[in-house]
Amino acid sequence: MVDVWGRDDLTCPASRQQLRRLQRLAYAHPWRGDTTADPRHCLDTTAITEPGRPTRIMFTLDYGYHSSGWFANSDYDRCLHLSVSHPRPDLPRQVRPLPADLGLGTYAAVQVETPADEEVRAWGLTFFRQYATWAWFEPAVGPGDAYRAPNVVHLRLFLDRNDRPILPRGEVYDLRPWDDGTSPKKITEGRAGADVR
Repeated sequence: MVDVWGRDDLTCPASRQQLRRLQRLAYAHPWRGDTTADPRHCLDTTAITEPGRPTRIMFTLDYGYHSSGWFANSDYDRCLHLSVSHPRPDLPRQVRPLPADLGLGTYAAVQVETPADEEVRAWGLTFFRQYATWAWFEPAVGPGDAYRAPNVVHLRLFLDRNDRPILPRGEVYDLRPWDDGTSPKKITEGRAGADVR
């Protein structure tokens, strides 16, 4: 059992060894956003705030997928990405279509339920410790989003180029350059519909 940073009333059900393995694999096998998730980044465990409830954690080091395209923003090109959900293996697998740009076909996924905010915060404290309040919160989406799994909540702790945590200054996915010019590599021209100035 691992302590939840800053919370004497909570204990993480995962072992220190399991958490270290996830952290080590995140750095050894970073995710660029252009492939499906690596199963080695996942941990099936139980909830912190609801002991015994099945919980799936995914922990990755993401980089590169903000370096070009619609949401290009060189300030926020690296992050530690924690995803939390409650799998429901008792329900039939859900068949979902692949997004059109990833090819034709479908995939079957275990249905999941959205975790409570307190559960997500507890996992954020476990992984990000004193930097948990700097994490960017991305709520769960419904089944209509072809690119993201429904009912999964995400926390992203953004990193500078030396892998030190940073606190985002404003909207991470904003397309406009900052007024003070601190993001000169942000791409806002040369793409259909990207110039929003």
